[in-house]
Amino acid sequence: MNNSMKNQSLFAFYLIPPYQIAKDIAEIHSLLKKQYGFSAAGRFQIHCTIKGFFKPNEKLIKSLVEELDNFLSTQKPSMVEFNGCHTKPISIVLRLDEIDGANNQTLLDFRETIVEIIRPYIAPDCDFIKSDLGFPFKGHITLAFRDINQEMYPQILDWLKDASIPSGKFLANTFHFLEFFSEDWDGNWWETITWKLHRSWRLKS
Repeated sequence: MNNSMKNQSLFAFYLIPPYQIAKDIAEIHSLLKKQYGFSAAGRFQIHCTIKGFFKPNEKLIKSLVEELDNFLSTQKPSMVEFNGCHTKPISIVLRLDEIDGANNQTLLDFRETIVEIIRPYIAPDCDFIKSDLGFPFKGHITLAFRDINQEMYPQILDWLKDASIPSGKFLANTFHFLEFFSEDWDGNWWETITWKLHRSWRLKS
């Protein structure tokens, strides 16, 4: 990571699931740490990333929040649906990218608008641009990531068969804008990451 990221706080925009879903996933995070020592996912809120980490440029974050306020005041909640567990090279996730067997276009469109609102506030030397915006968006909630190795996937997936894995649909109506801090953005940033809530929105039906 380049030197301009040292001592730098980053920001992100998240979809926050309902209480019971958050509770069930928080239990999984807690037991993954207790039983296996995997703790990275549990350092975050229970969330679906809409816009991941970004380093801000010289524009005021206050102005960005005002733009998000204006957009979100016009939005209504929409449904999202769990599509089962999925493994990625550095994570195990619960997919949220489809609904009723097809791409969740409402979620995709919402995400695209949020990205376009945030894009003018992203510093050109932000190291997370490619990892967050360089690939097709696949909504998900993370169960484990970064500190879990792929050799453990079969055992963890088998262990999770007894967990209260959320399923079905839920109403996406709560969103958070957060600031993140780490002692080592150049290295294993997930080991020291902390966060602060800047703004929360709950959309009205």
